[in-house]
Amino acid sequence: MEMQKVDVNGIKIAYRWDGNKNGPIIMMAHAMGTSSRIWDLQISALADRYNILRYDWRGHGETSAPVGPYTLDQFVNDAVGTLDALALPKVHWVGISTGGMIGQGLAIKHSNRLESLTLCNTTSQSNPWYRGWVAERQAVVKKSGMNPVWDMTKKLWFTDGFVDAENSDYCNIRDVFVKTPIDGYLGGTSAVADLNYLDSLHLVNLPTRIIAAGEDPVTPIEKSKEIYEKINTSELFIINGQRHFSNVEVPDKFNKLLREGLDKMSSN
Repeated sequence: MEMQKVDVNGIKIAYRWDGNKNGPIIMMAHAMGTSSRIWDLQISALADRYNILRYDWRGHGETSAPVGPYTLDQFVNDAVGTLDALALPKVHWVGISTGGMIGQGLAIKHSNRLESLTLCNTTSQSNPWYRGWVAERQAVVKKSGMNPVWDMTKKLWFTDGFVDAENSDYCNIRDVFVKTPIDGYLGGTSAVADLNYLDSLHLVNLPTRIIAAGEDPVTPIEKSKEIYEKINTSELFIINGQRHFSNVEVPDKFNKLLREGLDKMSSN
């Protein structure tokens, strides 16, 4: 199915549907420098039961990329605006990395729009290392574009062996990353540098599944444990030996945890 577009908060947000149109609705949000394509390997594991809404958030994929900086509040408001535009009262949220940050913001500020929360390889609080990581990549993008940033980032996202093998799943993510609009990448990374949800997570009272990667250098396992300790209704699952994009590198392991969680949370 082709991506469709809807007007939200002065931009055009691209989205697509997959799966069982009569099933519970899942809304899936991607990571920085990627797009809704990051979920390609999850669709077949969910499509029999779930009605799957994927979208490209501000500055990424086929969605508009206005000059930034952006804010996490904008990302959250764009998500709510997309729900409103598509007349969706509630969804089961699945977010990876930045998509998980957006999910946390929704759960804190708009919990009435969510049925459940699945947070994958994400964090709730920026720190000096993270802000430095963002600033370093922004400087490279401004000088040389997206290709060198991929080279700086690829072994944070995938294990060395997966990077070296360069299979088609790896190449698909690389191709999306290097095509990300520079304004979108700069705007989005500025937003996450100000991430500050940790002290509000106790307000979240939704069924929540946290999926973490045991060797993730971008959002270390300790960050997932912090979220788990703050959200009383959460469960934490760890995929050992993986880095940031475990959903792409080991989809079978990831999909099992994702599907089990959604089946459990959508049956309550």
